[in-house]
Amino acid sequence: MTTPVGAVVHRYTYLFCDLMSDRVLAELPVIGAEYSTELNGVGTFKGTIALTDEVAQLGPMDATTPDRTALYIDRDGVIVWAGIIWIRRPLTSANGIIWGMELGGSEFPSYWQKRFVNKLLSTDYNLLVSNSADTRYVPDGQRMFDDQVWIVWSLLRYAEADPSNAGTIHVDTNPLINPTGVTRARTYDPAQQRTDILTLIRQLAAVDGGFDWGVESGWNANGSRYRRWAVWYPRRGRRASATGFQFQYGPGGNVITPDWPEDGMGYANRVWARGSGAGQDVVTGVAEAPDQWGAGYPLMEAVETYDGVTQANTIQAHAQASLNARSQATTAPTFVVDADSDPVLGSYTVGDSAVFAIDPCPYYPQGQVQELRILSIKVSVTGGPEKVALTCGA
Repeated sequence: MTTPVGAVVHRYTYLFCDLMSDRVLAELPVIGAEYSTELNGVGTFKGTIALTDEVAQLGPMDATTPDRTALYIDRDGVIVWAGIIWIRRPLTSANGIIWGMELGGSEFPSYWQKRFVNKLLSTDYNLLVSNSADTRYVPDGQRMFDDQVWIVWSLLRYAEADPSNAGTIHVDTNPLINPTGVTRARTYDPAQQRTDILTLIRQLAAVDGGFDWGVESGWNANGSRYRRWAVWYPRRGRRASATGFQFQYGPGGNVITPDWPEDGMGYANRVWARGSGAGQDVVTGVAEAPDQWGAGYPLMEAVETYDGVTQANTIQAHAQASLNARSQATTAPTFVVDADSDPVLGSYTVGDSAVFAIDPCPYYPQGQVQELRILSIKVSVTGGPEKVALTCGA
């Protein structure tokens, strides 16, 4: 593809490294790369490598082994994506010749989707005593610290201390030592349910008064790379009033295409939350929006389950948070924007808020203007101008 005259050309570098040691295995040319980052989620990567004679000299097969290869994407000297290669498959031409490979990956937090709590962990000292468990704090024992960010730290440190000595991919947990001041009661008992650690972190963050989380990667001053856990409380990112970020669809605007759907399938005006336990001992909470019934909506219910929650006030907070998220038709608009128009790609991040505006049109006779939070940033690198898709939420 020919780059349009006057278009800004950005330099991309794709570094494939050993997942455990971070040793660089190869710098390989990737075609048609797509990468995304998500707020409180796991962004993805996919791309193609043509196996030319020149590329073959770089050892592409050894440098892209799934499950043990890390990928760093550098854009103009800044690492914009980092994660693990999970998928590799051959690409075949119409005449049956294998000419390349397709790769797929996910950001570093995806590793903890493959790690589980395999013994009783709890913030409750007396519960540990009654179960003859080790009351020392993790990682030496089975007791977790009770600030919500320290519970995250406890889960990650528990995973690192696995007796296999292979339980870490060396993502720094030291940034999690600063408390949020919000304490939680949690018990994770594999005898009742064995849940992956990333799901437990998601559930903990999603409670009313929770936090935002992610793994940051970048360059150190000495040329090495870092991987580190981060928690933002009460939220990640900046409000539109602080940045002035605005995206507009219409003549002279920086939005190429808007997609602003409404989906009522996730709507609920009564939400039940279920915690740990069995039978009549399950801790439950319920939150309702009776004003919705008075406004003409029929009763619509939803049920959510939260592993490890044993306290009534905590499960009630989960119910309220879920109701807040479900009490209107789901809207997750996506805007494809110009990467090099103000605000330019790299000036904003997931968690930031911006004003999104659509000029008057048949669908929006009065136009549409709303401050939305950026939940996902997806970048497509096709050889021409980058395409950036921003998925947002209220």
